[in-house]
Amino acid sequence: MQLNVERGAPATGKTIRLRQIAKADGQSERQILVGRHCTTAALERSIRRLAGRGANVICIDDCSEEQIARLQVLQPRLPGNLTIHAVVAN
Repeated sequence: MQLNVERGAPATGKTIRLRQIAKADGQSERQILVGRHCTTAALERSIRRLAGRGANVICIDDCSEEQIARLQVLQPRLPGNLTIHAVVAN
């Protein structure tokens, strides 16, 4: 799994770029996960479920640093062809 994290101040275009990545992969905006809407454990379950269904790209907006740390731990346990794009607002 490849983890791409974009950090930055609010209102600097991070979410817009994430939406463009999702769209290029054929995903709708509704398929973008939102970290602030779930616990770290719930986010992990969602990622495992999507990876199990064959997702190659997963986009996550508004992640916490705790969620990013969990994704880093998960890296070796997820498929090698999976790319996760995550946004963290500082």
